[in-house]
Amino acid sequence: MIFPEPLSPAQTAAIEELKQRTIKDVTPKMREDKYVFYRFLKARNFDLKKAEDMLRKTISWRKEFKVDSMLTDYKPQEVLVKYFPYSLIGFDKEGFPVRYVDFAADEKGIFRSAKKVDLVKYGIFLLEKDSELLKTQSQKLGKPITKVRYICNFAGVTLSKATNKTSSIYYSLMFSVAKTVVATEVLNKFHSISSDKQKEVLLEVIDENELPAFLGGNKTDPDGNPQCNSFIIHARQVPERYFLKKSEKTLAKSPEAKKLIVNRFSKESIFFEIKESDSYLEWEFETKNRDIGFGLYFKESHENDSKPMELLPKQRIDTTFGSEVGIFKCEHKGVYIVVFDNSYSWIYSKELYYKVKITRECENGIRDDTTFRIAE
Repeated sequence: MIFPEPLSPAQTAAIEELKQRTIKDVTPKMREDKYVFYRFLKARNFDLKKAEDMLRKTISWRKEFKVDSMLTDYKPQEVLVKYFPYSLIGFDKEGFPVRYVDFAADEKGIFRSAKKVDLVKYGIFLLEKDSELLKTQSQKLGKPITKVRYICNFAGVTLSKATNKTSSIYYSLMFSVAKTVVATEVLNKFHSISSDKQKEVLLEVIDENELPAFLGGNKTDPDGNPQCNSFIIHARQVPERYFLKKSEKTLAKSPEAKKLIVNRFSKESIFFEIKESDSYLEWEFETKNRDIGFGLYFKESHENDSKPMELLPKQRIDTTFGSEVGIFKCEHKGVYIVVFDNSYSWIYSKELYYKVKITRECENGIRDDTTFRIAE
């Protein structure tokens, strides 16, 4: 296999070792990427332990969000397609895709128009499109294309309490914060460019006929517009017609729903015993107000004192605009634990209503409710 760079024997061995450790766990879609093990090692400076940890976390969230089928089964909201400022400019001189991201977006409007989970899904959707683009480019050019270039525009980004400061200060602040959560190997790939040097630097890596005119190149819309609005999503105000409306709380009135109070600084766990493998655990819940943490865990038996295995990482869910609905395929028999977590709240207890049921796939494809007991 030809890699994007010369590799030492130790690096080649690390790629093979990572493959042997994880090949049974990677998803079918990930297996289509022949550089997947190289890329994860490269991102962690060929530290095998860190690369494996990163890869396994990626496998977990890919399964959680059904990423393998995202490009075929997921339909993004119109407001995100039109107003989320993430655009494909074209390709650089080496054939790598170039994305333009405008950080001066109407973030309040976007957050009022889409649920957090939908924003996460759309972000994953965009990254999957980039992944497919890399595969297509690799086949087209006959060489490994394994990265995407991002041009991030921070002009116009402001902080409400510092409106008289320049955007470069905000970028420095955000970059400092990012250092605490982003790997050094990744941060080292970012470069800050002042507006007066923007054209010179970009034209070193992107052909002038591929670079939009508003960034210093020659590329325009068919009508000559230098802003390239036909393929660039610039930051702009989200119309109020897209704003979500608060939904009526319905689970509280359902006779099938159970009420649960989760006190501040605490969490509540509900245990379900799955007696048949490949059953489905389905849930729906809503809070009376504010959000609640939700997670799903597993252990082989109720008597097992070992730490439960995390299946769905805890997320804070806001049901202001509708109840939260989910399903998980239980591949193994055992005890599945639904956790409602309010440990982060210093002031408020949370009142919520939930329904959880276990179903299984029948020969005719219809899911039937199965009997189950709550493990005490």
